[in-house]
Parts: sequence; C-alpha cells; structure tokens
Amino acid sequence: MIMIVQNLKFAPMTHTVYDIFYCDIGQRTKTSISENHFVKYNKSMRRKKVEYITDIFGYLFFFGLFNIIRMLPSAIYPEIGKVTGKFFYSIAGSLKKKIRNNIIAAYGNQLTPEERTLLTKKIVEKNAFFFVEWALWTKICSERALKLIEFKGIDALMQVCQSKKPVILVSAHLGNFALMIAALIYAGLPVTWIARDANNQYLARYMDRIRRKKGIFGISKTNLSQAIGLSLEWLKQKNALCLLIDQHSGKGTEVCFFGKIVQAPTGAAVFARRFDAKVFGVFIRHREKFKHTIFIEGPYQLAKTEDAEKDYRDNTQFFYNRIEYYVRQGPEEWFTWLHRRFR
Repeated sequence: MIMIVQNLKFAPMTHTVYDIFYCDIGQRTKTSISENHFVKYNKSMRRKKVEYITDIFGYLFFFGLFNIIRMLPSAIYPEIGKVTGKFFYSIAGSLKKKIRNNIIAAYGNQLTPEERTLLTKKIVEKNAFFFVEWALWTKICSERALKLIEFKGIDALMQVCQSKKPVILVSAHLGNFALMIAALIYAGLPVTWIARDANNQYLARYMDRIRRKKGIFGISKTNLSQAIGLSLEWLKQKNALCLLIDQHSGKGTEVCFFGKIVQAPTGAAVFARRFDAKVFGVFIRHREKFKHTIFIEGPYQLAKTEDAEKDYRDNTQFFYNRIEYYVRQGPEEWFTWLHRRFR
C-alpha cells in the first residue's frame, strides 16, 4: 500500500493546531494534533531513548562485573563482597534515602539517626554480598552447594511433596532468596517460583539464562495473566509453588506490618484455598561466609470458613506476621528495604 501525502498545510505559528491531510486509495482523512501532543510525544521519545541507553550501560556494567567476579578465586569472595558492598554504598545516593525512609516508617523513633545510618549501610553491603555469592553458586555443582545449606524442618515438606499434594511456599525477599529456591530444587523438591523480572530487560534476560543453566526455572511475572495460568498448571501437577509476597501490591488486601497498614497480595491464600494445598513458610538466613540456614515452617493451619474474603485477609495477615518475625531477626538481609514498601 502506498501512502501519498497531499495538501500538507501548516497553521500559522500563532495557532495551536496543525492540519495534516493524508490520501490513501482515494480516501482522505483529517487528523488534528495539538502542539501539546507533539511536545508530549517528543518528551516520551526522549525518555525512552534515555531509558534504553541506561539499560544498555546498566547491563554492560553488571555483565562485566559479574563475570570478572566469576573468574576470581572463590577463596577471596568474602573480601570481594565487602569491597563491592562499600562501593555500592558510596554511589547509592537516592537508594540510601529510600532505605532510610522505609526504616523510619517501620521503626519510627525506636532507632537513633546513627542507628538508621548504620542499618542502611548494612543493608546495602549485605545485598551486595549476596550478589557476589550468587556468582559463586554459578560456578559450583549442586552437591557442593547443598553442603553450604542447613535445612530446618524440611522433613514435613518432603513428606507432603512425596504424597503428591499441591504445596504453597510462602516466603519473602529476605536473605539470598535466589539461593533458597536453588537449594530447595537441589534437595529434590518440585519447586518453582513466580519471579518479578528486573526493570532492565537486558539484565532480566541475562539473569534468567543463568538460572536456567543451573536448573532453576521460574515463572515470570511480566505477563501476569500468563503467570497465573502457568502457576495453576504447576499446582494441578501436585507441585510446590513459592510466592514472595512481601512487596507492595496494587491489589490484594490490607494487613498490619511493622505497625503500619500496607497493601499485600493475597495470591498465596487464594491458591491455597482453590487447590486445598498445604502451606509452608520458607525463609533463609545467612550464617557465616557462604553458609545459610533455611527455616521451613508448617504445614500452617489456615482459616477456612464460608467467608472466603475474610479468610484471605486473615491468612495473609498471618503470613505477614511470620515475615515480620524473620525480618526483625535480620533486618539487614531484607531486600525490600530497597523498594517503596510503606506507602
């Protein structure tokens, strides 16, 4: 189809409307576009261009740093983690402000300004260490990886999975949660998780490739309807689905968390009721160097009455009580400090 532009007329600059006439197979349509629309379009295009360039450089930086770390001897990884943590803390200006705001919202006046600053520093450095640690896990086999993990309460979960019943694992972005998922899979459990991809599309694809090479397959949350469909199929096959439910959700229900009312996703409670699934809490804590403990609680006794909506609220509140307990045990390991959790 050939588009022929005819009678291109511009309104005087004192006017606010451009009249553009297009002729397509003998039919003429007239589109009036205000100058404001042009300005908005140009700003949008510039913003997308900036985001594209930022994503490219962000990906190249991550790719380079990650692979340099992988080439280094594992023995010096603890020191690399400390150096990387201090480096990220030194450049994380706006991020440090976001973390401090979350700390103030959660703890109020319980912490002094000095304690808030120290906790902020620990949070950035600890999560940088987990980044370095993931580079180590990509280098070692599953048998060696499991030697670094201590499981507490795994027997009950093993029994339920072996009996071919659907399982919901309630967890949070706490500790090295990616290692937690990997360790559960390496231990022989039929586990997958719903993962929120990084905002950087190139980085998200790269991390997904790394996880897949290690046998860790997740369900991307990018297409929510597709993610729900895949999750339903996974549970129908009597497998375990892990949900990290500690971050803000535009939908769901209100719960009390750190004494504040926050919005929380109800997916874990809804899936559990729909499939009559057993529900366990799964949380990971860092011990020393590259050693971790995974705590497995349950199966939980959940509310199940004729009022489904109330049950969703009550059960989600219970899940958040358990998440808060573990966050308070090691606040520096909670990744969600880096997000706007308290709104």
